[in-house]
Amino acid sequence: MWKKISAVLFVFIIILSLSTNGYAVSMKNAKPKVDISKYQVNVPKEDSSSSNKKTVLVSGNAPKDTSIVIDLYGAVDLTGENYTLAKLPKDDEYVLISSQTIKSGPAGFGEEIELIMGINKVIVTFNVDGVPAVEKIIYYYEAEQLDEAVNKLNKLPAAK
Repeated sequence: MWKKISAVLFVFIIILSLSTNGYAVSMKNAKPKVDISKYQVNVPKEDSSSSNKKTVLVSGNAPKDTSIVIDLYGAVDLTGENYTLAKLPKDDEYVLISSQTIKSGPAGFGEEIELIMGINKVIVTFNVDGVPAVEKIIYYYEAEQLDEAVNKLNKLPAAK
């Protein structure tokens, strides 16, 4: 009987004495996760919009001293396809018009950019790993151009 008890006790001691191996990743090379909700473009609100103003404000939120690049791309309609917000140019048809690098302040960032006639693509890039770039499309037109288009429609012959 003592042999059975000592054998069970011996096995029990061996089981308890075995240690489990733990594996961990070194925190020296680990990058902290970025809270992307701190990086936003507030103006313009819509992903695509139209404007008859030559300049537009691009503003948003970012932690203080964040480096921000605002690129403006334009598409000139050389093909006569008449680009619209419903019929946007292909990515390779855009040309870089301007690029500005700014730093955010305590209240965020803001910069006025000058548009070209037609389709404008504004890309705001936060120079922070893990934060995606924000893209906005703005169709710039002049009021005179819109009036001419309406007048041409009014001069069309009526359908029979």
